Amino acid sequence: MAIFGGTFDPFHRAHERLCQAVLAEPEVDQLRLVPCQIPALKGAASASAEQRLAMLEAWIDDQNQGDRLVVDRQELDRPGPSYTVDTLKALRLEYPQWQPVFVMGADSFASLPRWEGAQELMTQTHFWVFGRGHDRVKDTALPLRAVDSLSEFQQQSAGLWLAGPSSDSDLASSQLRRVNPGYWREDTPTAIFNYIQQHHLYQES
Repeated sequence: MAIFGGTFDPFHRAHERLCQAVLAEPEVDQLRLVPCQIPALKGAASASAEQRLAMLEAWIDDQNQGDRLVVDRQELDRPGPSYTVDTLKALRLEYPQWQPVFVMGADSFASLPRWEGAQELMTQTHFWVFGRGHDRVKDTALPLRAVDSLSEFQQQSAGLWLAGPSSDSDLASSQLRRVNPGYWREDTPTAIFNYIQQHHLYQES
C-alpha cells in the first residue's frame, strides 16, 4: 500500500504525474491519498478540508482505477495538527496484511528530520521519494537504507528508501495560488479546475 499525504491546496499536475508513476507499478495494490487537516510545518490551507477532499474525489472519479486509488480522510477527522506518524500507525493496525510505503517529494524527504515523531515513523514505513524540478532526490544521513527497486521493500517491514524518477516541473501549489485560478487550466487536472471554477475557490489570488 502506497500512501501519499499532503495539503493538496490544490492538487495539481505534478501531484497527478507522481500518482501515475506510482500506479504504473503493478506491485502497488493501492495508492491512498491522505489530505491533511492542519499542516504541521507550514501555514493553513486556503481551501477548506471538505473542499480539498471533494477535489480529490472528483479527480479520482476520472481515473478508472477502482480500489487501487482511494482518498483517506482520517487526518481531516483527527483534531489538531496532522502528524504522519499517527496516520501510519492507524493504517498498519487497519491493514496488517499490507506493506506500507510512504510516497513523498524530495523537498519533504529533506525536511523529514523536523517531522513530529520522525524516528518512530522510520520504524513504521518505507519511503519512495520523487524529485521535482530543482528538488532532485539526494542521499540522506537518516537511518534509512537505500534500495534500487520496489521489490526490495519486501526485505523488511520498514526503514528502507527508494528514489523514484524526477519530474522536470517545479510546479507547486503555493506557486499556483500566487496567480488568478482562471489561468490554472493547464496546471490542474480538468475535474479539479472545473470544481475550483464552479465553487469560486482561491479568488483571493
